[in-house]
Amino acid sequence: MLRDSVRTDAYRDFIYENKNLFADKIVLDVGCGSGILSLFCARAGAAKVIAVDNSSIINKAREIVFVNGLSDKIQCLSGKIEDLILPVKQVDIIISEWMGYCLMYEAMLDSVLWARDRYLAPNGLMVPSHATLRLSLFADDDEIADKITYWSSVYGFDMSCMLARAYEEVDIRTVRPKAVPSRSEIILQLPLHTIRKDELTFSGVEFVLEAERDIDHLQGFVIHFDIAFAAKREDDIQEAKVTFSTGPSGRETHWQQALALIDTSATKAMSLKSGEHVRGRLGLRKGDENSRDLEITINWRTKSGTTDSKVMSQQSWWMH
Repeated sequence: MLRDSVRTDAYRDFIYENKNLFADKIVLDVGCGSGILSLFCARAGAAKVIAVDNSSIINKAREIVFVNGLSDKIQCLSGKIEDLILPVKQVDIIISEWMGYCLMYEAMLDSVLWARDRYLAPNGLMVPSHATLRLSLFADDDEIADKITYWSSVYGFDMSCMLARAYEEVDIRTVRPKAVPSRSEIILQLPLHTIRKDELTFSGVEFVLEAERDIDHLQGFVIHFDIAFAAKREDDIQEAKVTFSTGPSGRETHWQQALALIDTSATKAMSLKSGEHVRGRLGLRKGDENSRDLEITINWRTKSGTTDSKVMSQQSWWMH
């Protein structure tokens, strides 16, 4: 992830361009990994940085802190934030790179929100401050040929059994901009200073996506997310000067995009004319056995002018 310059540069830029926010402050880094965000904060003038990670990489982080001469400012703690007793009663800033694939898959957000409610000072700052989950349409015959129809005849042999989960699981991959025939629509906004854990799952958020060109077949949905860093907790997302996107049109990140392919064997193929709409609802649910698993359910139908299609399609995809 250190090599993901889109991600790392955004954190660095926000910290270094707002050194006044970090000067003489106590910072908590949740899920610190190698400790790069803690190092940025210390160099920006933080009085103390508490770096927490539950994996063995905390040992490397401790070594990195030492060789860079910052042991007097950065304290590395091993364990889950929920199980630790921090050496301070509250912190001024919580920083974390908590985002997972599709924003919420294997994400650490539950732990970050727990830390916020337990340790963040009343006027404290969350870094980043906002996250936005977005949905768009997908149509790419070349991609379908490569991923789906290829297996029906491989050197003359039927290997279609390789597709058993192609329509059941979300595929993390780089989606070409030309494969997205619509603008993205916001599905979920996460103001990190106030959002509650119970708001991270939902049964159905309505969306309307407009086709910007004719497509022969709607073949799936693309999910990506945007991140924003606001300098004041009362600022809204539009006021953030440092942002990054994981969308198809932006620079590639290690998160790529989440592609949910429509199973055309179970759902009638849908063509769209430019200006027609796909209207539906998207639900997000965490796994019962593993809270880091994710189930995505989408219901959709077309809308042409004032006429809605009477056929409602539904499909679910897992990330686990």
